[in-house]
Amino acid sequence: MIALRNLSYNKFRTFLSITGIAFAVISIILLGSIGNGLMATGEKTLERSSMQMWLTGKTYDLQSQFSGGSEGKISNAHNIGNELLKNSNIKWATPVLTEILYAYKEGAEPKAIFGVGLEGTGGDFVSITQGRGLTDDSFYNNGLYSGARKGEILIDGRAAILLDVNIGDILYIGKTLTEARKQKFTIVGFTNSLSSFTSGSMIVFYLSELQEITGNHYYDSVNLVMIRLKDPSKASEVQRQLESKFPEYAVSTNLNLLKKIVKQNSPMLAGAFSIVVLAVIMGALLVVNTMLLSLNERKNEIGILKVMGFSRWSIFKKVGFEGFLICIIGGIIGVLFSLPLSNMLNMLVYRAAGFDGLVIIDNTFLYVGIGTAAVIGLLTSFLAVMRINRMNTAELLRAV
Repeated sequence: MIALRNLSYNKFRTFLSITGIAFAVISIILLGSIGNGLMATGEKTLERSSMQMWLTGKTYDLQSQFSGGSEGKISNAHNIGNELLKNSNIKWATPVLTEILYAYKEGAEPKAIFGVGLEGTGGDFVSITQGRGLTDDSFYNNGLYSGARKGEILIDGRAAILLDVNIGDILYIGKTLTEARKQKFTIVGFTNSLSSFTSGSMIVFYLSELQEITGNHYYDSVNLVMIRLKDPSKASEVQRQLESKFPEYAVSTNLNLLKKIVKQNSPMLAGAFSIVVLAVIMGALLVVNTMLLSLNERKNEIGILKVMGFSRWSIFKKVGFEGFLICIIGGIIGVLFSLPLSNMLNMLVYRAAGFDGLVIIDNTFLYVGIGTAAVIGLLTSFLAVMRINRMNTAELLRAV
C-alpha cells in the first residue's frame, strides 16, 4: 500500500515508467510471435505445394525467388528437368520462372504484376477454380522456341481485381511498357494455388512463353526447379545424389529452404532484435530513473527510519519495492495489450500482403515477456538496495 501511494504521488513519472516496461514486453512478444508465424506460414506453404525438394542457384533469397530477381538463375532448365526425372526416386520435377511484368487491358493503366512460368498446369499442383488450365507447353520446341505460341494465361483472384478482368479478356503484358503493347495474352482460367508464394497479384504463363518475353530463353533460364519425390522419407538420400550430380546448384529440402530463407534475411531479423533490446534497455532505464528520483526525494524519510532502528529489509520494502511493482504492472499491461495488437497486426498484414495468421502468439512468449519485466524489477530493486546502503545516515539527518 505504501508503494502504491508513493507511485501515485508522481503520476506522470510512474506512467512513463510503466509504459516503457509495457512497450518492452509487447516488443518481445510480438517479435517472437512474428518469427513463429513466419516459420509456421513457411512450413504450411511448402507442405501445401506437395514438393519435397528444390533446386536453386547458389545465391538466392526469398525476394529474388519470388519477386523476379536475377540472382541464382538455373540455365538449361528443360534438360535439367529431364535429367532429374531419370532418378528413380523422383516422381515429378518442373522448372519455374518468376518475373515482375507490366500488364493491362486495353484503355487501362498498366500495373506491375508477378508472373510465374510453368510447363503446364495439369495434375494436383495447380487447381483451376474457374475456366480451364494450361495444357502442354508447345513453344519450347527442343530449345528452338519456335513452336506454336498459344498466348494463354491464368490469373489469381487478386490479379482479376487489380486489372478488372475476367475469363476471355485480353491483356497486354511485357517486361517493359513498350514490349507490352505488342504482346497479347488471353485469360483462360482462374487459380489461387500459387498465391501463397507471393503477396502480390499473379499471372501464370507457359514457361517457354514467359522465358521468351523476358529474355530468359537465351540460356533456358529459370529461378528454381521444384521436385516431388515418390517416397518423401528418402529426401536426404536424394539430396546427396543431386548435390553430387549438380554441384553448381543448391539442392534443398523443405527444412533446408526455410533455414536458408531465415539466414538470408538475418540482417532484417537482427534489426528487429536490436529494436527489442533497445526497448528493454529504455524501459529498464525509465524504471531506474524513477527509483533514483524517488529515493532522492525521500532522503529525510530514509534517514529517520535508519535512526529509529528499522532493518535494511524493512526500509527496502517501504521504499525499494516501487521499482518491482512498476515492472510487474507494466509486464501485465504489456501481455494484455499484445493480444489485441497481434490480431490488429494480423489484419493489417492480411490486407496489405495477403498473408493470414502471420503473428502467432505462443504462451512461451507471454512467459518470456512477463519474466523479462520481473527480472528488470529485481535488478532495479537491487540497485535501490545498493543506493540505500550507500546513504550516510548522518548526512541524511543533517538535511532534516
